[in-house]
Amino acid sequence: MLLIDNKLIVYPTSRAIREATKKRSSENLLLPSCITIDELFKKSISISNKKYIDEEQRFLYLKSASNVKRLEKLGISNNFTSFLKQSDYLFRFFGELSAEKVSIDSLELVDTYEYYKEHIEILKEIYNNYTNILNENNAIDKINLPTNYEINSNFLDRYESIEIYFEGYFTNFELEIILKISKQIKTIINLSFNKYNEKSIQSFIELGFDLKCGFNYKIDLTNKEILEKEEEISYLENIKTSAFTSRINQIAFIKESITNAVNSGIEAQNIVLVVPDEKFISIIEQFDDEGYFNYAMGKSINNSKIYKSLTSIYNYLNEDERKTKETVEFYKIDIALLESLKTVWNKSLQKDDFNLVVEYITSIEHNKELIEKFDELIYKLNHLFFNSIQKIVFKEAIKILIQKISKISLDDINSGMITVMGLLETRAVDYEAVIICDFNENFIPKSSIKDKFLSSIIKKRAKLPTQKDRENLQKYYYYKLINSAKNLYISYTQNETMQISRFADELFKDKMDTQTKDKEYKEILYKNKNINHFDEEIIFDIDLSKQEWSATSLKKYLECKRKYYLEYIHKIKEHSTSLKPKGYELGSMVHKTLESAYRSFDVDNINFELIKSLFEKQVNHNPFLLLDKEVFLKKLNTFVEFENKRFENRDLKVLDIEKDFKFNFNGIVLKGSIDRIDKLNDEYLLIDYKTSSSLKVDSLKTYDSSVDFQLEFYYLACRELFGYENIKAYYYDLNSSRLLEETVLLEKLELLKDIFIELETKKVNFEKCDKTTICQYCEFKTICDR
Repeated sequence: MLLIDNKLIVYPTSRAIREATKKRSSENLLLPSCITIDELFKKSISISNKKYIDEEQRFLYLKSASNVKRLEKLGISNNFTSFLKQSDYLFRFFGELSAEKVSIDSLELVDTYEYYKEHIEILKEIYNNYTNILNENNAIDKINLPTNYEINSNFLDRYESIEIYFEGYFTNFELEIILKISKQIKTIINLSFNKYNEKSIQSFIELGFDLKCGFNYKIDLTNKEILEKEEEISYLENIKTSAFTSRINQIAFIKESITNAVNSGIEAQNIVLVVPDEKFISIIEQFDDEGYFNYAMGKSINNSKIYKSLTSIYNYLNEDERKTKETVEFYKIDIALLESLKTVWNKSLQKDDFNLVVEYITSIEHNKELIEKFDELIYKLNHLFFNSIQKIVFKEAIKILIQKISKISLDDINSGMITVMGLLETRAVDYEAVIICDFNENFIPKSSIKDKFLSSIIKKRAKLPTQKDRENLQKYYYYKLINSAKNLYISYTQNETMQISRFADELFKDKMDTQTKDKEYKEILYKNKNINHFDEEIIFDIDLSKQEWSATSLKKYLECKRKYYLEYIHKIKEHSTSLKPKGYELGSMVHKTLESAYRSFDVDNINFELIKSLFEKQVNHNPFLLLDKEVFLKKLNTFVEFENKRFENRDLKVLDIEKDFKFNFNGIVLKGSIDRIDKLNDEYLLIDYKTSSSLKVDSLKTYDSSVDFQLEFYYLACRELFGYENIKAYYYDLNSSRLLEETVLLEKLELLKDIFIELETKKVNFEKCDKTTICQYCEFKTICDR
């Protein structure tokens, strides 16, 4: 295709190229050649007799180079898995030295007080080891590239001129390349000069250009001429800022801002949402019911089956907790696979075991793009894991696999009109409406791991970019983005742990609204997310006398017919993923402990050490029960003392424990299990253990409204099924170690008979209870909107 002229135009990003191309497409002209600045640096240089190395080989070389004494002084572990994560600190630091053409030897000279002497010595040893390994293997990466390249004239000769849209900062190495290019081919640079990029512009001033702050320029770098100069203009007309106590509520603000921008006449494709923390995108996706957004960085796979299954496998094998087992069941992960992996979990990684996981994960995923990217990752990891002298543990390999998979993104093909992007993607692109969320100190300015090893003072002396330089560069990007827009919408979180970024004071100080707006926006965010509460009547043709009844089910029916229906007829089970302790969990552990203690019926052997040992053996995977267990253990000590005192009466015996029953009484099937039966001479003492701290026993004044008939069920079972007479019934209050007799036993039995008659029904209205205090801890309160 013929071009307008033989010019190469260079933009900061692919996004900038697409936007520029879109604008030129309406001009009915042939389009020029366009590439990104990164592509220019790659194509305009060449290397001879050496090869670029991939990321995995690069890591292995650095791992070998870092086999030095005192490595831990840098805060870096020699462990393979830890080093894989921490190696980026070294790569970034060495890469910055290389990019700025600063010798590592020069750092010792600027460290005049020798604060970093030991650090620099260690870093220098690793750096020299690494560059030696690269040279020995004829390998090139970013660290030794500046000393091993030449200008690729074959590429440059294709063009008559190059025009660069400069946004940000040229390192010394990049500027060196640009200057060499300008000597071979006419090079034009478009740049802006404001108070935040003075350091970037200083390089051009030192080349002889007379540049003033507050202007945009087009300069001819080859002939050292200023071709165009125009005053910087702000197009900003409207600013709206809103604070929220909850981070997620910003999404409501985002949606309203989009609506307002469109209503003001701005087309959707001219609106951008900038996210300083890209992790927030996964939450935005969940609320994008309207399909507003397309994601410049691609879509995360963290909600995919492949990622969820792999993390479930790792958590299941690494943590013995209830929630991990339930997650494995939810994702229907092959139990045989888990049992096989369990045997090698803490052993050295073997290829066959790793392939077992890979084959399983591949078999459950059907997204072709994801499978292709997964296969590519596995190819790289095989090189990393099995070409290294140092062995790693199988579970660590799976952890690394999860970390690598989490970085995979898929192309956003079902995209909306509004682009979501990070700050760097906005360079050289103008939008009429800009929405920036998360304008918090936690995310703005973004910190850099390049600043790990040296202080800003040392870096300034060494002529390396400092933390302040990086912050100013970020301010420059925000300043350009904001002032090129017509409408600006800013949201941030304001609570005990999160505050607005200090950048706000400089960029839009007079427009800050510090009042939180959660209530005002609640309806926008949640109006389509409301749970549909079931308020209709539930009338069912049923004879309740044909149901099997326990004291527990009867209590629930008497308290709330709706609850009984949902649990026993509709059979809705309470979810168990919450770690909040259930009311029955501690009681169940106490019951099992006492059952084990009294199984031999030998009360002479009952002592606190036995009870403590049995109680501590009760396994519960809920960490929030640990304190409750410790507290109740002290109460069991008092219980043992009380029991020993009771059994000083040698006529008192334990007759039975946890005795199950099921029988027909007046045409109704009753069932249950009696906690304990003691016998004193000819008296049978029925015992119901209670761990609740709010135990109340019915009296003549209160029994007619009772819903708890546990002891009455025990009584009927012993009389009707076991033939006992002379029966007394007691609640055993384990909180205070006392026996409380059911003094209105006979009265409650008469009441129970009337209730049984009422259970002979043909049609039942399973209505909600009137007493809403019952709903406070009910598992169905959400369904009932209570």
